[in-house]
Amino acid sequence: MSLPRRYNRLLRKQLRHYAAWNPVTDAYEVGDFGAFRGGIFVKLGNISEFGVDPNPQPGADATKLDFTSDGVTTVRTSGGATVDVFPDQPLEAKLQLSFSGRSSFYLRSTKLSVAEMPSVDAVAHQLKGRRDPNGRRWKLRWKVIRKVYTAVDPAILASAQSDASFTLTGKADALKRLELGHGSADVNVTSTKSDAVTISGGTGPVAMDLFKVRITGSAGLESVPELVELDDGWDDEPEDDPEDVFDMRADCE
Repeated sequence: MSLPRRYNRLLRKQLRHYAAWNPVTDAYEVGDFGAFRGGIFVKLGNISEFGVDPNPQPGADATKLDFTSDGVTTVRTSGGATVDVFPDQPLEAKLQLSFSGRSSFYLRSTKLSVAEMPSVDAVAHQLKGRRDPNGRRWKLRWKVIRKVYTAVDPAILASAQSDASFTLTGKADALKRLELGHGSADVNVTSTKSDAVTISGGTGPVAMDLFKVRITGSAGLESVPELVELDDGWDDEPEDDPEDVFDMRADCE
């Protein structure tokens, strides 16, 4: 199984959200629409192209990102000696993370801000049957981002291969902050695996919530069970959409 698919499965299981892939570095916004390929959401455009304003609004801060795969061995070195906790000092230091199994993940961020669509059903009613200026008709199989979760200065290390290890080098005080969820570009990260994702610091999307427009022109909302069409089956692997869903030519259904 690919790293993006495994990463998405982890976030669905741990946070009950879909993964933004690539995390932090790829731009996702409320109102972006797309479909699933390879187990992850692929952005195709934004509903503003169809003349519909997603009107994103700030939401309540989400739960912090804090997960480490089972079977991890952690070794901290500061000032040439092994330590249990990094000191609050600018000494040269190293953090070695070794994972014994497959699908290795280390996720840290103390703050996840949220942007959300305030009126999902109103947007769904506008999208049904709508065409954009190029003649493209809205497809009911497209999913729309209704919430985006943005991490501030995260530390994200991931690999789908067995026995992955990561080495983080920098000042001891910076590595201590990273372990608490404050990544920094001043920390250098390397991995023994070629497929690894290594992110320390920055600000960007890490997760999202989606909805689909029903044939009735309504979106699924938990408060209106008879209209529910939310993509929130967290215990099931998301199915890849057929290739025709990715066809962006005019008049394609």
